[in-house]
Amino acid sequence: MSELSIPGTNLRSFIFRKLPAILTPISDIVTAKSNIFFTSKRLPWMIIFLGVALRLAQYLANRSLWLDESYIALNIVQRSFSQLFGPLDYHQVAPIGFLLIEKVAVQAFGNTEYALRLFPLFSGIVALLLLYKLASWYLAPRATIIALGLFSIADPLIYYSSEVKQYSSDVAVALILYLIAVRCSEREKLTLGQATILGIVGSIAIWFSHPAIFILAGIGTTLTLVSLKNKEWQKTSRLSIVASFWLLNFVLFYFVFVRKDLSNIESLATAWGQGRTTAGVFMPFLPLSLSEIIWFVKAFTEIFFPTGLSAAVAALPFIVACVSALQQRNGKFFILLSPIVFALLASGFDRYPFSGRLLLFVCPAVLIVIADGLNEIRDKTRHAPIIWITVVALLFFPRVIDATYYLKEPRTREEIRPAISYLKEHRRDKDVIYLYCMAYYSFKYYQNKYGFTDNDYIVGIWSRDNWRKYIADLDKLRGHPRVWLVFSHVYRGNGVDQERLYLYHLDSIGKKLDSFNTVGAAVYLYDLTGPLPSKQL
Repeated sequence: MSELSIPGTNLRSFIFRKLPAILTPISDIVTAKSNIFFTSKRLPWMIIFLGVALRLAQYLANRSLWLDESYIALNIVQRSFSQLFGPLDYHQVAPIGFLLIEKVAVQAFGNTEYALRLFPLFSGIVALLLLYKLASWYLAPRATIIALGLFSIADPLIYYSSEVKQYSSDVAVALILYLIAVRCSEREKLTLGQATILGIVGSIAIWFSHPAIFILAGIGTTLTLVSLKNKEWQKTSRLSIVASFWLLNFVLFYFVFVRKDLSNIESLATAWGQGRTTAGVFMPFLPLSLSEIIWFVKAFTEIFFPTGLSAAVAALPFIVACVSALQQRNGKFFILLSPIVFALLASGFDRYPFSGRLLLFVCPAVLIVIADGLNEIRDKTRHAPIIWITVVALLFFPRVIDATYYLKEPRTREEIRPAISYLKEHRRDKDVIYLYCMAYYSFKYYQNKYGFTDNDYIVGIWSRDNWRKYIADLDKLRGHPRVWLVFSHVYRGNGVDQERLYLYHLDSIGKKLDSFNTVGAAVYLYDLTGPLPSKQL
């Protein structure tokens, strides 16, 4: 019988004496190899190159604009520079700086998806370089590589680097502000030049990124409290002047833009979430029910969405790093995380949904904290490297698989462009075109490119709460021998798939002649001249 099969003394001897002796050399080898790997000067640039390649692959795929992109694109294309300063159509809200740059891109390179997505792509690529710089100031070389690696392959960051929205530039602006703030935090005195740069860059950021106000509030509060604690009176006074300058710009921004956009902001808030529930996106100030308490658990997991990481795995190193920062009273980490507190407060006033892509700006801070936590775990489990390796593998492996997918087949969402092209090729004179209500906005963006005018189609009604109105609207099309129906961004909720609802009724009153389906969009051709059959909906 082997020694391992004998209970008692021999087994305990193996576990406590021989097993550590076996693992120690393995640990030393893993440590030595990892040190060589993580300290390579070429490695960061290889990771940055990978991140750029992933973003370019998604950008060059040139997918169709989907609904949300169409909203903002129509505003950019149809308005003059001066008109962009007014409330936007289609209940949209976007920073004026972002809108002006987008308008310049369209004027310079034409009204194309490539032109509209050029600034988000530029922001996504610049963010890679900025993240590397910021992480190297915060973290050890090994942790810096981890943060940069996770940032470069983060699914949301890749995707939103090719989306006609301001979320990618929000990340770049956040990184710029963090970099300046960290520089200021490292000095006992704040020179006049540094204060001027901090004031000007922060003020400009307000006009380019809505979440910039949370970043500024966080870094301003943290820097001021630290300087007060350290009795750095000169630094405190100049920070007060800088903060006043930021506040002045925010007040100006509020009265010039936000106040005019209040109806759009309220519409977006309604669209993002209803009420203060576990499914909602607004923080309850005084949680009085179990669902409201659970909201905070959901909010904690929500901060990991921008990183593309599983909260179940990422939460461990994040909490480890936070506990360590609190114990060490590390002011730089408070700079990183304090903006989340102000975003929560804005959520509590129903002014900023704490959810999804609107939290993309927290991604750099969260990833740096996670990387630091991984470094802490490695230091505390030095004699059992398998623990650290397992956690890192669980974080990286799914993201690497997704990144490989991006290179092979970039993500698509609502490919209405090929659907419109099919319609253009097969349409005959006097054909009726009926647009599903949510397909209208994307179709309108593309209509001139395919030779359609506003008079060439009928827009369906919006009646999510009463589907019978859809049926009545479709019945108006009876008698036409060729009716094209265009679908995209179909609502599928409350147990009803509206596209299937439409097709079920159309099959009952007519005959399908043709169809074309693509990702997130479709066109159907019906003959509706037949008599009403006995089959009823």
